[in-house]
Formats: sequence, structure tokens, C-alpha cells
Amino acid sequence: MMAKLWIAAFTAINLALVGVFIAIILTRELPPALLNTVEQLDKEYDYVIVGGGTAGCVLASRLSEDPTLTVLLLEAGGSELESYFTRWLIRLPALTPVLMLLPHLTWQYKTVSQTEAAMAFNNKQISLPAGKTLGGTSATNYMLYNRGIAADYNSWAAGGATGWAYSDVKPYFNKVEEVVSVVPASSKYFQKLTDSFMQAGVAVVKAIQKYSRYSRFSQMHVDAVQGERWHAASGYLYAAMHRKNLHILTHTLATKITIDKKRATGVSYETEKEERGTVKARKEVLVSTGTIRSPALLMLSGIGPQQHLKSLGIEVHADLPVGNNLQDHVFLPVRVQLNTSVSFTETKAKKALEILKYLLFRKGVLSEAIGMSAVGSIKLAREDRPELYMYLLNIGSYKTQMYQIVSGISEEAWRKFAPGVYDPSEEGCFIAPALMQPRSRGNITLASTDPFQFPVINPRYLNDKHDVDTLVEGTDLFTRYKESLLP
Repeated sequence: MMAKLWIAAFTAINLALVGVFIAIILTRELPPALLNTVEQLDKEYDYVIVGGGTAGCVLASRLSEDPTLTVLLLEAGGSELESYFTRWLIRLPALTPVLMLLPHLTWQYKTVSQTEAAMAFNNKQISLPAGKTLGGTSATNYMLYNRGIAADYNSWAAGGATGWAYSDVKPYFNKVEEVVSVVPASSKYFQKLTDSFMQAGVAVVKAIQKYSRYSRFSQMHVDAVQGERWHAASGYLYAAMHRKNLHILTHTLATKITIDKKRATGVSYETEKEERGTVKARKEVLVSTGTIRSPALLMLSGIGPQQHLKSLGIEVHADLPVGNNLQDHVFLPVRVQLNTSVSFTETKAKKALEILKYLLFRKGVLSEAIGMSAVGSIKLAREDRPELYMYLLNIGSYKTQMYQIVSGISEEAWRKFAPGVYDPSEEGCFIAPALMQPRSRGNITLASTDPFQFPVINPRYLNDKHDVDTLVEGTDLFTRYKESLLP
């Protein structure tokens, strides 16, 4: 009897100590929430930055380094600084898929029904979640870091984008990598799968006799530090938040750029509390609200295709092709079941030991960036640079219904496409050929003059036959060399 009491007491004490330790971990210091309210705003700033995402955080940090300048940053979403729960949602790498479903952290964009693609998706629409928080999509995406291909930058410079050649931007990549922690996407937990994919990839490229300096397989890198996501706000903005010349207003949507005599003079806004106002910019208004919302804001402000704006009764300040030439990288994941323990599974993530390892030491499966862990860039015969990337996704199973909702794929199609992932212990991965030089072009237009209504997004995926042929070739390539690519 006494032995049982001692065991029970010992267990209770241990649980209490673990609870206290976890409480300490959960309440680790955060940067001070120096966010402003409407009442604290000045009437005028030197710079007004619209969008506190990846670019906006960098701009706010760099511009406010000069104490003689005043800077206002407007962000439609909130911040991880507002609650410890939100902080954990954003910082814990294994929770990334969850973020895609939360409307307070991501814009729940969808395309219009596609005519040549998305046949297995609900209503032929594809979900395009984008970050809605300080840090933007860098705070909600799969944390991948990739410099890109030098030939792409050089082609932009050749097309007139002076200062965008790879030799011009390389020093800035070096500076970014000094600020943001970039680490390999895989570790001992999934490294066997990653290594097998990369080693086999070299042989595949040589075997198909299209080997060049543009064709190679390599490990992906992610923005992470000590087992946590490292995003643009944590990398740039938080260190600047104490500056008296920088004001930050969250939960505030920019509704219009005010324009006087062809010059942007300020920004009109509305908060979640329905407080409306306009703030002036002495020098510049900087728009950094992402691929979808930036063109929408410009068009709402009278900058865009004249015919489209006039059809909505918007005064035209500049007739420009805003919203046109939309390009996106389509990928076609192929599901592969595996017989060895080499991938991320729901069962592994739920083990009490793994949870404790993460809470106490930021180690274990939960500290890993699930998703793309390796990539092969493949140059086909038609282009002077890689047309295809071959991604390795290290996901065996992970709340499959969640992925189904995030992607928008119908349940019927998902069960045919990846039946095994409904088993929480299923080992497997996805190999995903992706278009790197798509020729299909789409556009973004306004649905109405209401700034709170999502714009109409039509990428026109696979409208160009070249894109279809390239994806088919990529899928065929995987099928032929499937056995050598995997452990």
C-alpha cells in the first residue's frame, strides 16, 4: 500500500515539475508589444508602408534606422505578439499546415474556376492562402529559403530592370543570410529519405543526358533557429519596434491610396473596430501587400486598366496594366508509399516524448520543417534554364483532412490520389514536378469597389500547351526513375 502511495506521490511531483517547466517555457519573454492605436498616430509621416509582410518588415526596419525620418507601418492582420497561443501556432514548424486554415492569420484566397486545370478540386478552384500578420507569408509558409536561379535575375536586368542582375542582388542575399537563420530542411529524422533522393537525382540527370550546370539535386534550406520559425518580423522588425520614429498599426486595412496631381500623398484606412481615417505621406507611400492585394489596392486607388476601372466607377489616375501578366508555378504531386521509417507521420508527432522534447529542448520531430526537404532542378532541351523543379515532400501522414481542405482537392479525388495518408502511421512522401518557366498568363481584377471583398484571381493554369507538355515530361521522368529516387 505504502509503495503505491510513494509511486503516486512521485508521479504527481514529476508531473507538477514538468508542468511548471512547461509554464516557464510557454511564458518565455517576447519582444514588447509596442503596437500603436489610432489615437496615437500622427497626421503625417515621411513614409507610409502598407503591408507588414516580408518586404514591409524590412522596409520599416531599414527606413527607421534614420532617426530624422518618421515611418508608419500598416498591417491588416495582427501579430504573434498579441498572445502566446498565436506565437506557438506561428513558431512551431510542424503546425504550418494549421496556419493555412486560420482566417485571422491567412487571407483565404481562391482562384476562380479553372478551365484547363484543377479538375480534381472542389469547383475547379485552387486555394491560395497568404499571410495576414506581421511577417506576412514568411510567418505562415513552409519556411523554404532559396536564392533562385542566376539566369532569371539576369533576364530581368536584360529586360530593363536595372539593378536586378544576379551580381547586383547577390550582396543582399549575403546580408539577408547574416540576419535570418538558414538551416538544412532535413535532419536525422528524415535525412535518409533526403539523401537517397539527392544521390539518385545526380544519376538520373546524367542518365537522361541533359546534364548541365543548371541541372542538379540539392537539399532545401529553411528559415529557422533553435527549432522555431524565423520570419521577417522576428528577423527585422522586432529589433526596431522600440524606435520612437516608427509607428505600427495592426488590424488595419488600407482601403485607398490618396492621389493628388499624379502623386501619392497618403493612405486611407479602416480598422477592425471600423475606425476610419487618412494619414499623409510627406515623401512616399510604399505598397507591399503581396502578389494579390497590392494590385487590388492600386486599382481601388485609380491605378490600373482604364476600361476595367471605369466599369466600376473608379476615377482613373493612371491607365496601366496592373493585375495583368499573373504567373504561378504549378506543381503536380505524386504520392509514394514507403516501407521504412523515414518520413513525418501523425503518429510520430503525437508521441508524448516528442512533445516533451520540443517543449523542453526545441528538439525532435516537431522541430522539423515538414514539407519540401530536397529539390532537383532539371533543364530540358527547350530552354536555357531549368523548366522543372522536382520537389521531395517528406510527409507520410498529417491530418490528411486538413491538407485536403487547404488544397481544395475533393475528398473523392484525394482518396484516390493518396489513400494511405488517412492512416496516421503511414510512411510515405510526395514527389512533385513543378513548372519553373510557366507560359500561361492570368490576371487579377476587382470584384467591386469594396476593399474588404477579395479580388477576382484567374491564373489560367495550363492554358499554354507548353506547360502541359513540360509537366507530363516531368511526371514521366519520375515514373521512369521512381525506384532509384527513393530508399
